[in-house]
Amino acid sequence: MQTSLFRHAAVALAVTIISASGTSAFAQSWKIAAGRNVGAMLPMETRKLSDGSTYLTGGSKQIVETEDPTYPLNGASMDCRWICRIPASGKDGACVTLCGGADKDGDLFSFRSLAFGAGSYEVGPGTGKFSKASGGGTFETSPTDDPALAAIRWKGTLHLK
Repeated sequence: MQTSLFRHAAVALAVTIISASGTSAFAQSWKIAAGRNVGAMLPMETRKLSDGSTYLTGGSKQIVETEDPTYPLNGASMDCRWICRIPASGKDGACVTLCGGADKDGDLFSFRSLAFGAGSYEVGPGTGKFSKASGGGTFETSPTDDPALAAIRWKGTLHLK
């Protein structure tokens, strides 16, 4: 009787441990030290606002590359848009950059930043495997010989739950 009770307790404990670790077993994380996005620039638009400031918007179509072949966005294309307001003084402007696309499985992903050209970013909302994604990092524009190309270097983390 005690052996049977012990066996049931051991099975219950094993099921509890497997259940508790099951959630984190499906979590994945990547730390990228050398990400690179390269793509084509889209036309920019500027216009003067009534307060004398300038509204600027533009974007690019990017291909994501990293040093980690398991990174889920390697080879994915994404569209990026930036929206800026530059005061008449030319100082202390503000920008919002939004990038998003679909991975090879059709799941949507996104990134957002309160910067243009360089700064920090965070992982935005998405669907499927990216529905509860988190992470972020830093990015900076890389010079290119072709003004029709955009090149961005970045590093950061991506956590999928």
